Amino acid sequence: MSIEKQLNIELRGRILEYSLFIENSINDLLLLNLGLFSDKRNTKLFSNKGKISFQNKVDLLNDIGVLSKEENSNFELLMIIRNKFMHDIECDSFHTLLNQLDNGIVNRFKRFLEDGQQTSNEDACAGACYRLFQKNIKTIKNKISVNKAVINKKHEFFQVQNEQKLFYIDFIHDLMNEISIATENSELENPKVAILGVELLQILEKAIHRLNIQSEIEKKNQEEFFNSDDTIKSIFGIKRDPKDWPKWEGFKLPEINKPKI
Repeated sequence: MSIEKQLNIELRGRILEYSLFIENSINDLLLLNLGLFSDKRNTKLFSNKGKISFQNKVDLLNDIGVLSKEENSNFELLMIIRNKFMHDIECDSFHTLLNQLDNGIVNRFKRFLEDGQQTSNEDACAGACYRLFQKNIKTIKNKISVNKAVINKKHEFFQVQNEQKLFYIDFIHDLMNEISIATENSELENPKVAILGVELLQILEKAIHRLNIQSEIEKKNQEEFFNSDDTIKSIFGIKRDPKDWPKWEGFKLPEINKPKI
């Protein structure tokens, strides 16, 4: 028997591929939830040379409330399978693997078998492992989708607030202008009323001048604020134009390594 068959390299390679996909995806999910929108290659913890393990990443997502208990359990289950096949030379089949695990972990794995299938069937176990992988990928996709939706809602909320503020400034500005024009065009025959009209006009002119200055300051501040990703991210944990979000549309595991179920 060749060393490749003896070690079951095909199976180990498939498990490794699942793990690589999951860990890379977990990275994206974690970066998104931590508000780290820069290229992950520039981070010390989440780059290819990062110092944080897959277990640490899953634990952190659990601690900050991103993953539920069941979701966390599914990621840990795949990680346990991955570690056994990658680090134990004697673990060359699902039969060997499951005999080495405690009953609680084996029962968790059995939930991914199809009805009527048994752990004694290697193909059935391969299918269960693939479904576990699919389950974890679906979890990550859903979490990213929800997170993006929340960020968009936050951004839309502050945009609406900004637009409302500008509307009221413009509204008051226009109102004062109309009053000013009406006062100027009024035929004030009574001298006392005429004097009052002039005083009101002067008050309005001063108010309009102050409003114009304040409006320009407000508009400038709003433009600077909403055009700065760093400012929005630091205060609200959102990003104005998230072009670097993970793209999940059409994601598929390469068919070449999909087990025959």
